[in-house]
Amino acid sequence: MISVPPPKPTLINVLHHQSYNQHQLLFFNNPRYPVQIPSYTLTSTVSPSTFKMSANTKYSPAPQRDSMDHTGSYSQAPPAYIDEPTSSTDQAALLGGPRSSEDNVPDDFKYGGVVSEATIDIRMAFVRKVYSILTAQLVATAALSSLSFWSSSYKDWIQGHSWMMFVSLFGAIGFMLLTYWKRKSYPTNLLFLSGFTALEAYSVSVIVSFYDSKIVLEAVLLTAGLFVALTLFACQTKYDFTSWMPYLFGSLWALILFGFMAAFFPHNSMIELAYSGIAALIFSAYILVDTQLIMRHYHVEEEIAAAISLYLDIINLFLAILRILNQQNN
Repeated sequence: MISVPPPKPTLINVLHHQSYNQHQLLFFNNPRYPVQIPSYTLTSTVSPSTFKMSANTKYSPAPQRDSMDHTGSYSQAPPAYIDEPTSSTDQAALLGGPRSSEDNVPDDFKYGGVVSEATIDIRMAFVRKVYSILTAQLVATAALSSLSFWSSSYKDWIQGHSWMMFVSLFGAIGFMLLTYWKRKSYPTNLLFLSGFTALEAYSVSVIVSFYDSKIVLEAVLLTAGLFVALTLFACQTKYDFTSWMPYLFGSLWALILFGFMAAFFPHNSMIELAYSGIAALIFSAYILVDTQLIMRHYHVEEEIAAAISLYLDIINLFLAILRILNQQNN
């Protein structure tokens, strides 16, 4: 007789630990355990002589034939299987060409994805779109702002209607929110973007109309130089500036609250200079962050949202530099 040893208890699942122990106790307390396995004896009823071959058995080799000797037995060659283009299957489909207009669209645009996961062609196309939109926004803003220096009637009108400044301010915020909401809906996103850019350009033209044209030109050149330098640095460095986002967000709100409170106190040139310097540092850092977001984290269809982010960084950096130069000039 063979006695099977009791199996070692094993924990199958942590969530069923108690249930497992209960079943294990029932199993071990069973009077039929351990199981008695009867022994078996193998007996053979086949005679050894059954497997012996007769010595008088003769074998003749089977006839062999070569398949190459009977090629002439086929009356004709096998048919050629070549698909001919029909009404439902055109020549482009047989040659592996695109079957529809969507086949020409890369898979990253079909299924979506961030810029860092896209191919190099899609990544470069996205960057070109972002900076093309940004260039158009900056050109429109520069054209409307320069009008305040070339047209005295326009300058007198915008300075005499101060209420339009608040309309443009809140209108730009509204159009910006609409643009972010419809940032993937073409051409609705472009319409909202145009409204946002026009109102923002009007606000900038009102501000620069109170400054000397020489100071404005110096601020433009300094802003352009800083933007190019920061963009190249953000693209070349391996450091991830996107980790600065929470700190920059908190610093920006602290700057806004400080500016709001300073409006209720008498003007102080040193406080304004410090305020403008801190603002220039914050928005310079935002250019680094937003540039890396464009290269790595934005969706491939969010070029308008990326352009707006850079546009706001450049405009706020320009205004901060403009105030610094004006304080130094005074």
